[in-house]
Amino acid sequence: MRRATAGIAIALSGLAVVSGVMGGIAQAGARRCGPAVKTNGVGTLGTSWKLKSQYDDDGPVGNPLVAGEEFEIATAVGQHWSVSFADNGVGFFSNPDDVSTAEGIREVHPNPTKHNQTNRMSVHAKRLDTGETIDGFVDLPFAPPDCG
Repeated sequence: MRRATAGIAIALSGLAVVSGVMGGIAQAGARRCGPAVKTNGVGTLGTSWKLKSQYDDDGPVGNPLVAGEEFEIATAVGQHWSVSFADNGVGFFSNPDDVSTAEGIREVHPNPTKHNQTNRMSVHAKRLDTGETIDGFVDLPFAPPDCG
């Protein structure tokens, strides 16, 4: 009888952990500002990259809606790249000499934006010594009305 009770208690504990994890996943998937939009590819000389963009409501007072852009290049340590971000063709971030670490290059930057517009978030990167280029973009649909 004790073994059965202990077995039930362990099973219920495991169920509670799974329910908590699944609940956290569901909450993350149901972001108030909508899901992220992602793409990836390779540069002109084969270097892998990833681009992700999503809306957030942590922008400046008066215009809290931002479209964030996250860009990663899988590189070796010490490579020099120029990296620039644009939102609907208007630049909002630029680093003319972005030097890679052991994790590669990773840039994350938000840009204030408006409701009721699609945002084309784009990146352009160029490796300074080889001339390899990366160009990528994602299109963010309208931000949900309750975001920002």
